[in-house]
Amino acid sequence: MRTIQLHIRSSLPKNLEALWELARNVWWSWNSNAINLFRRIDPQEYELSGPCPLKLLNTLPSATWDNLKDDNGFLEHLNEVYNEFKEYLENGVSKVQDFHEKNTIAYFSMEFGLHESILLYSGGLGILSGDHLKTASDLCLPLVGVGLFYSEGYFRQNLNKDGWQTEKYDINDPFYLPMQIVTESSNNPLLIDIQINQQKVYAQIWKLNVGRIPLYLLDTNIRENSPEFRQITSRLYSGGQDLRIQQELVLGIGGIKILNKLNINPAVYHLNEGHSAFLTLERVAQFTQKGLTWQEALLATKGTQVFTIHTPVPAGNDAFPIPLLAKYLGNIKETYGIPDEDFYQLGRLPENFAEFSMPVFALKTSGYRNGVSQLHKKISKKIWKQLWPSLLENEVPIQGITNGVHIRTWICNELVDLFDFYLGKGWDAKLSDPVIWKRVENIPSTELWNVHLNRKSRLLSNIPNCNFSSEYLTIGFARRFASYKRGHLIFRNITRLKKILQNPERPIQLIISGKAHPADHLGKEIIQKVVQSIQKENLSANIIFLENYDMHIAQKLVRGVDIWLNNPIRPLEASGTSGIKVAINGGLNFSILDGWWDEAYEPELGWSIGSREEIQDEFQRDDKDAESLYDKLENEIAPLYYSSKIPIEWIDKMKKSIAILTPKFSTHRMLNDYIKKSYKPASLFHEKWSIHSNDQIESLKQHLNNVQLLKDNWKKVAVSKIELKPSDTVIVGESVTLITELFSPFPENWLEVNLVLENSDNSHIFHNNKDLKLKCIESDPKNQHFLYNIDLETMNPEIRTYTIRICPNPIIFPEHLDLDLVAR
Repeated sequence: MRTIQLHIRSSLPKNLEALWELARNVWWSWNSNAINLFRRIDPQEYELSGPCPLKLLNTLPSATWDNLKDDNGFLEHLNEVYNEFKEYLENGVSKVQDFHEKNTIAYFSMEFGLHESILLYSGGLGILSGDHLKTASDLCLPLVGVGLFYSEGYFRQNLNKDGWQTEKYDINDPFYLPMQIVTESSNNPLLIDIQINQQKVYAQIWKLNVGRIPLYLLDTNIRENSPEFRQITSRLYSGGQDLRIQQELVLGIGGIKILNKLNINPAVYHLNEGHSAFLTLERVAQFTQKGLTWQEALLATKGTQVFTIHTPVPAGNDAFPIPLLAKYLGNIKETYGIPDEDFYQLGRLPENFAEFSMPVFALKTSGYRNGVSQLHKKISKKIWKQLWPSLLENEVPIQGITNGVHIRTWICNELVDLFDFYLGKGWDAKLSDPVIWKRVENIPSTELWNVHLNRKSRLLSNIPNCNFSSEYLTIGFARRFASYKRGHLIFRNITRLKKILQNPERPIQLIISGKAHPADHLGKEIIQKVVQSIQKENLSANIIFLENYDMHIAQKLVRGVDIWLNNPIRPLEASGTSGIKVAINGGLNFSILDGWWDEAYEPELGWSIGSREEIQDEFQRDDKDAESLYDKLENEIAPLYYSSKIPIEWIDKMKKSIAILTPKFSTHRMLNDYIKKSYKPASLFHEKWSIHSNDQIESLKQHLNNVQLLKDNWKKVAVSKIELKPSDTVIVGESVTLITELFSPFPENWLEVNLVLENSDNSHIFHNNKDLKLKCIESDPKNQHFLYNIDLETMNPEIRTYTIRICPNPIIFPEHLDLDLVAR
């Protein structure tokens, strides 16, 4: 039986119609003035709506609008917000420099965390994606987002009386969400089709505006599909490997087809994690249809692809059995132009021929790769070194771009007001200016402290049945409950914990929240242990577990707690960003030296748990970390907090935390890193070789001929001599020059000679591991003889081990480290 839904929208008076435009753009979610405007309409109904302005506008009675249309105060407020919105769409917050607006970036992600009312996210990956889009909008970066529309989103969490997590899925009703169906000229929904398991799967497209940035979402829940295929985009991270493959095919291949249908021709493709890596297949197919071989086509795509790796944890990296992949992809050569076995080889690890790894495929087919913190970069190089056998570990071409947060989304309104007054309005357009942030010191300590106590009071008043006091030291711990995050670590010595929390002179309150993946039985057991420990040990006066962790709860927590606790197993936390959100609000971090905190930590900014030592024995490791946690909490943190009614030393830490960490760990800094390290070089590759003209095709073919020439004659490249002058033993401050002689059959500009630091015996000295480029001082191409040198600094006493690396010049050969051509 066919059913028909009739949607009847509210009708607003003409002078209120601007509300529709504001409600249909997620910009309102990070603009406090816009939020206050919608809340002003009806505060109670606003909260009940999600809060979701579009739902609010569609559910209130006409009497509400009759009253507001003559309310001059409201109309002035509406006009103010609308003018601010129009100004933002025109100019953003600031404009990026040195990136051409014609070079569109397509940003692919499995999830997007934009607001708690838009259920398209599960955790950190999605929140980062949402912050990425918002920041691209702020910076007027030419970017479009591509993802999936989940009709049931991600689950809402409930805990039963035994503390066991249960899941409930709510319907994502597009009628109430700020998105519109994309239509053809005939006004029918625009459809694309994807070949899956030798059948056509159709998807319609939703457009969701994130400030200046369009986000396109594919949706297979349409009548053109069979019931099985309609379920592909039903839920985020639900179902087995069959459903996951289908979702990733729709995202990757369907995403490229969306862009083609909309006549969007990106210069750069950014894969946020490996879920979207199948987009390479569709891009290669488009180029082979122009007469290129698949190898030529792969080079043309690779140079414009950016891949961000998000986790060193195996469970976070998709890998599919080859037969299962073959089932859904069918004849790959016939459909996409790559011989089946060659395609599978692109996703295999050297020691595992049975599985196709999505991160391996993304690493091999992307020209720019990065981890999400400096420690994660180091770990990723170690994990994936096997893909570059001729390189040393620290030469593996994976960069580090540390995650950040979108400041306006996560900072509390009261701090915005303080910053406007003491830093000067427009501070958010100058997030990287140290002079601006030094002004945080000018904020009177009592003002900052009162703002913080008010935020803490608001947090506690929003927790049901909570008797916590805003005067007491309050710790937040909230995250996905994966086993490596050790959600139960603080309960390891329950006697010691109770003594610390229930100290009558220095009481401590702990708020815990977080979800486990529906299929993560161990994660659910950890939540249950936490809840049962609270019940069994009568700790409910000191510890609360908040159900259904989402963006709303996260915002309340990071804005209101005194301390943010984080205790993962080092080095498994790739980055983490919740602690950054706490820091920008004046909270202090208490964390394992992992992810972003490993590079951010200084004693004046917060506290560390344990050390950088990686202990293999899990019981010994957890015991040591728990003891460190208890000792610092009892002997350093609590005494400092309770040192006086207005703890000046604590507030000084708050100021330093805000002033130093906000500019370093904002997504504005992060996006500028992406532009410099990935987006700009990828866009230059696009301009040169992305096959938009016959000249580009000929240029690419000539380039491939040169690559073949390199491969055929590479064995003739040899280092004949290395010398240190005046000697290999010098005193601190003395100049020393390294000279190397080499033989090469290639033109001088075809090669790059680098000095790579393998290691140093001085672990206390920080080395910038950037490769040192040698300069050619003597060239004799006729006799294939070249002489290079470099002057070395000798600032510290140590023993350094260097190696010479000769490889193709990256300016001429952008894929230089992927050619497996290295001479030493």
